[in-house]
Amino acid sequence: MDYSDADLPVEINEADVVTLADGTTVRYEENGGARDVMIGGDWSPRCTLYPGNTYDLDAGGKAYVLSATDSALKVAAA
Repeated sequence: MDYSDADLPVEINEADVVTLADGTTVRYEENGGARDVMIGGDWSPRCTLYPGNTYDLDAGGKAYVLSATDSALKVAAA
């Protein structure tokens, strides 16, 4: 499923994509209980998050917080 900045905060599953206000995309792949988070068109993870971990992302001058849950990745404006 595809989400936009207007949908935030949102919890995404592995096949989902969030397109932020500046066009940056956020998605993840499951990796042994962790979330390998890909930003933009990258195929290498920008970060790997375990449940309870967060990552601060700046995209187009706007701040976002990515948080791993037990079953998803939460994307929210900071």
